[in-house]
Amino acid sequence: MIDYQRQQPVPPPHAPQPYQPYAQQLPYPNPQPYQHPHPHPYPYPQPQPPAVPEAVGDERRMLFATIDGTITVVAGFALALRIAEDKSTGTFWAVAAACVFGVSFLHHVLGAVLFRTTVGKFLLLTRVVREADGGRPRFWQAVRRWLLGLTWLPMQPVWSLFGSEGDPYEDGCGLRYVRRRDLR
Repeated sequence: MIDYQRQQPVPPPHAPQPYQPYAQQLPYPNPQPYQHPHPHPYPYPQPQPPAVPEAVGDERRMLFATIDGTITVVAGFALALRIAEDKSTGTFWAVAAACVFGVSFLHHVLGAVLFRTTVGKFLLLTRVVREADGGRPRFWQAVRRWLLGLTWLPMQPVWSLFGSEGDPYEDGCGLRYVRRRDLR
């Protein structure tokens, strides 16, 4: 058969066309995919979200914060005395502030990321975990939590003026303090 307007041969209606998927070449519709007559007797297990333990109480939080703060200040001043023992008063206090902040960063951020705890939390059998899945804290989460903790005491008068309810710092930055025995 020839198409006289284009002067080209016309293929028969059921002839396969080159470069088409096989299903389009069939003269009849594609059959339904095969389904087993009996479904699987046991359903596939669905992944369950991890169980994250409850946070520790306020008394434990205050106690390990006091221990960690004392360790940080004592270690920072001891380091400052070794570094700037014969410097002027202004230089000594600048070095002391830098040492206290440096020790605080190492203690609270790297301790939380590497060991899931600090010295005060270790003594009170407490660990730092991610609130979402109970895993090890990430570095930037620990940094944000450390910066949030530095602003806690200076912000207390501001929070009391506005009469805010609840503690905006509790479980901040997606981290939670939990008892060690609850992680097992």
